[in-house]
Amino acid sequence: MKRILLVTLLAAAAGLAQTVNCVVAVVNGEIITLLDVEVTAEFGLGQDPAAENTANARLAALEALIDRKVVLNLAREVRGINKDELAAAAADLRQSVGEEAFKAKLGKFGLKAQDLEPYLEDRILYDRALALRFSQSIPVSVTEVERHYRDIYVPEQTRLGVAAEPLDRVSDSIQVRIRDERRAQQTTSWVRDLRKSADIQIKKDCLK
Repeated sequence: MKRILLVTLLAAAAGLAQTVNCVVAVVNGEIITLLDVEVTAEFGLGQDPAAENTANARLAALEALIDRKVVLNLAREVRGINKDELAAAAADLRQSVGEEAFKAKLGKFGLKAQDLEPYLEDRILYDRALALRFSQSIPVSVTEVERHYRDIYVPEQTRLGVAAEPLDRVSDSIQVRIRDERRAQQTTSWVRDLRKSADIQIKKDCLK
């Protein structure tokens, strides 16, 4: 409620009241405004910043915000972020965007740097919840590594015009890649199941 009130007051002061009053989605009783979506897309605060540079930037940002709300509604144990952690995330964002671009983006919405903290906090907590749930090491067999080397790694190197390293030199990195891909699949499946049981109302007219 405090966050909603803060965003409303800020937007009203910047002449963006109409944007804030446009509710894009309601997730388990919590609202996501058009301003939330646009800020998330503008600063690349979704799961995949690359997707937020496309024509579907706002849709990608909305999906990220919905995922975070359904996960954080369940993962109460991850609550609480210290100031240093939040400050580090803010500094990383400022550096990745670039100082001049960062200031321009804030000006676009009439916001101050600290107004991004709720978005950063949710992203940190979301990542922490996923890390806790999928923290166990995922086993990868020798056969899987060999298959990946033969069917994926070698063809990739060939397309790049680069000689493939021997299997024994790249087996560790291949294992990491397989684990990361499998963890991403498990995460996607888990979040999808959470969304099925959540009360999600999306108002697509708000995005037009």
